[in-house]
Formats: sequence, C-alpha cells, structure tokens
Amino acid sequence: MLFSASIFIPEEPKFFNLTRSEKLSYYSFGAILLYALALLSIEHVLDRKLPQSFYYPVIIPLILQIISFIIRLKEFENLNGYFEGTISFQEDFLVINEIEYKYSELENLVIYGNSFSGEKTQNYRYGPMYGNGIQNLISFTHKGTKIEKHFQLNSERHLDELQNTLIHIITEERISFKKEYLDFINDEHRSYILFEFLIGKLITEKKIDFKEGFRLVKFNSSKDAEEFKIKYCN
Repeated sequence: MLFSASIFIPEEPKFFNLTRSEKLSYYSFGAILLYALALLSIEHVLDRKLPQSFYYPVIIPLILQIISFIIRLKEFENLNGYFEGTISFQEDFLVINEIEYKYSELENLVIYGNSFSGEKTQNYRYGPMYGNGIQNLISFTHKGTKIEKHFQLNSERHLDELQNTLIHIITEERISFKKEYLDFINDEHRSYILFEFLIGKLITEKKIDFKEGFRLVKFNSSKDAEEFKIKYCN
C-alpha cells in the first residue's frame, strides 16, 4: 500500500455552525451591546447619569471575550460530517471501501490533496485556529459512473505521503500521462527531488518541452536550476 486515508462524508451544517469560541465571542459582544444600550436608554428616560456601579456587570462579557480568544488558540473547525470507509492508493489500482479501480480505467481524474489536520486557518482575529484536513477530494469516472469522495489528511506528514504517492504513480506511468495531472502536485512539493526527477523524465521522453518543465519545478537555488538546464536542455 502506497497511501491510505479515511473517507469523510460531509453534511450540511445546522443553524449558524459556530464553534465554542465563536459562540462566546458573539454572544458576549451582543450582551455588551444590549446592556450598554439599555443603560443609555434608562439614562435618557431618567434624564440623569446612573451610578458607575451599574456599569460593572459589563466586565463579565469582557472576561468571556478573553476566554473565547484563549479557547480559539487550540480550537479546530467544526467537522460537519462523519468518517466512513477508507481510500488507498496501491501500486496498480485505487481502492475505495474495498472496491478496486484500475488506474488505467479511470477517466476525468481530479485529485485535490493540500489540506491537513492541524493546518492553520485564515481566521486571524476570531474563530477556530486549526482545520481538520477534510478539504481534500478525489473525483473520477469509472465505466460511465462518476465517483467523488472527500478524505482526511491527518497531519503534514500524511500530506507528504500523498504527494509522494501521486508523483510515484505518474512517474511509473501507472496511469496514462496527461499534463493536467501535474496540477495534483502542490507548490511546496515541486521543489522536491522526486518532482524534479519526474519533470526531467517527461522532458527526456518529449512529453513536455524543456521551457514548460523548467517553469514547473521550484528550484531551491540558482545552482540547482543551472544543473537542471545542463542535464535536460539538449
């Protein structure tokens, strides 16, 4: 087995789909706003300023705001779904829930695998700090039937395993080469020696031209780029 992952079945989120930190943040902010408006209204009706002690309860929702910030530092996004079954890449075929699909029989193949559990979200000010690694997808048509599955990558190392597996399958021609399959490899892994070897192989076999291949590789230094030119620019 080259790679294996859990299949994720997404479900529609209920209501506002807020995490614990988001609920604390929004509700406490709402409480501050409503309480402040209530005090201002009372002062307007009585036409006099209330004693300072009336404003002390505002401290409670302020404390909740601080707590919500602390919680979010270790909080993960809501799953909104469940795990059921596995997907694995073997040497010559793909396996989904114990059903084998030969690579040679797959059409319209699309693989997105760049999200892993523990990856920081784009929520810089509020909300959960980490994702669950479930924004990954494989979609293909097999003998006229379209199959689409989400799956989880549970760590950055798991992501590396998937990327290396995809490079291996393309390099070893387990699946007939198409240029769009190179899009399965993310930018970070295009700087790896395995991807550089794959592109060099494709250039040598004249499946892509040198200029196109050279642009695809993310070289770590100008020296690496020059060595690649010398080796593959005929």
